[in-house]
Amino acid sequence: MSCWNCPRYSRTERRCREGKANPKRKSDSFAVAESLGIRALCHYNPYREPLAIRMFFPDLPYTIQIAAENKKTARRGLLLRMLIEEISAAANPVSDPTQGVE
Repeated sequence: MSCWNCPRYSRTERRCREGKANPKRKSDSFAVAESLGIRALCHYNPYREPLAIRMFFPDLPYTIQIAAENKKTARRGLLLRMLIEEISAAANPVSDPTQGVE
């Protein structure tokens, strides 16, 4: 959720009423959580809960499983299919009648 749509955002003051930070990038969210603590992140930040789980329960099997999952599986699947198609096309070239003709 963007800050502008948040019920805790003051449009007149143009800032969060609770003083929370809502970084747009994941790396910025990590930096805020490491330097100021997890409570400094907005409740609507999409990275807050996974960060809290990793910070407070790093050895739980659930945490390790979540960290091991790739969030970009659809893109990775598409890339793998494209690579497999390229490899199979290179291994089984289709004879082109225009090749070799001058």
